Amino acid sequence: MRKSWLFVTCLGIMLLFPTHTGFTRGHYYFNGKVNAISKDYINVSGKDFYITQNCRVAIHKEVKGAFFENPASLRDIKIGDWVTVKVIGNLVTEILIERYKR
Repeated sequence: MRKSWLFVTCLGIMLLFPTHTGFTRGHYYFNGKVNAISKDYINVSGKDFYITQNCRVAIHKEVKGAFFENPASLRDIKIGDWVTVKVIGNLVTEILIERYKR
């Protein structure tokens, strides 16, 4: 009886305060190869995403075992590049071009 009461209480708290319990829609990272790109759209490994206007783009490269990040733009992304995209919903807010994976 006590376990079921505890379960119901926890469930009620999670429903009342969804931002503190993991039910929010946060961001996630997705990586793969670029199949298509335009100024407001990118396809990475078969998944379609829309690019936000203030999307941050950077190039990651490796030099003698150390990784560096340089600023970039959408023009630096080519079909076939490996990228990691930061996604919120279906919107990309950050694109990291992984030049060390060539």
